[in-house]
Formats: sequence, structure tokens, C-alpha cells
Amino acid sequence: MPRLPAEWSLSLSALPSLRLGSCDLDGNPHVGRALAVDALPDGRLLVLIAECAAPRVVAAVRETAQVALLATSPRSNRTLHVKGHDARVAPAQRSHDALLMLRRDTLARELADVDGFAGAPFLDHWYGIAAHAMTAITFSVAGAWNQTPGPDAGQAIALEPDA
Repeated sequence: MPRLPAEWSLSLSALPSLRLGSCDLDGNPHVGRALAVDALPDGRLLVLIAECAAPRVVAAVRETAQVALLATSPRSNRTLHVKGHDARVAPAQRSHDALLMLRRDTLARELADVDGFAGAPFLDHWYGIAAHAMTAITFSVAGAWNQTPGPDAGQAIALEPDA
């Protein structure tokens, strides 16, 4: 399966502001805040989302297996857009707790640097659910685009072939 090039997969940890979208069977779009993303060894992406906060998004993913992820750095505005067509929904595992806290800390630092929101209570609200109570969505990368503002905005990212 194709995968993100290392430049992008290794930088996922520095893109902590996440939005996950999908369309239901009627083509209606649904978007929600995802809380963590990571590249798996096989090239798929793992996204953690609180289903209680984004039930329509998770339901649409279950119905269609279609996903679109937008990952952004508030500090630099570097932005990655990724789509997948084979998404699977499963309960998150306790082992995802460390990833969730790492992404929370990264987002907190970036927001404090950019907007002065040090210790923002909304982060405690967003990340106040344990990883094992979340939903894990995994998918293969079908396409990716650099959406960072500038001359390369909107350019497709060449995916690497299966290793």
C-alpha cells in the first residue's frame, strides 16, 4: 500500500491540530476534531477521536470507510491533507494513552506560543477522555496534499510505494 514520504510521516507529531471528516451514504459531510494521529509501521494512519464528541463523523466512517484528515501546526501553519478509502473503526487501546498525551502536550505548547493560551481549559475538555474510551480509526493513504500556505499549497504529495 502507498505511504506518506518520510518527510511527512515523521512530521505528524508536529501537526497537532487535527480535523477528521467523512461523508455518509447520502453524501452529507461530517467533520470533527481528532485528538491524535500517528503513522503505523505498515504505512496506514491511526487517528484517535472521541466518538462522544463526533458521533456523526464516526458513523459516516463506519458507513462508507471514506476519510479525510487535515493536520496543521498552529505555530507554522504547515498543513497536510490526507484521504483514505478503506477506514476501519475500532475501540482505542490503553496503549494509545501515551500517544494521546504526547499530542495534547504538543498542541498545548503550540497554542501557548502562538495565541497565549497557556493552560487553556478547553484542552482539558478535549483531551479529558482516556484513550481506551476513544475510537481508533485506521486507514491506508490514498492521496495526500500539501496545504501549507505558499507557492506549493494544494500540490499533491508523491506517495512512496509499498515497502
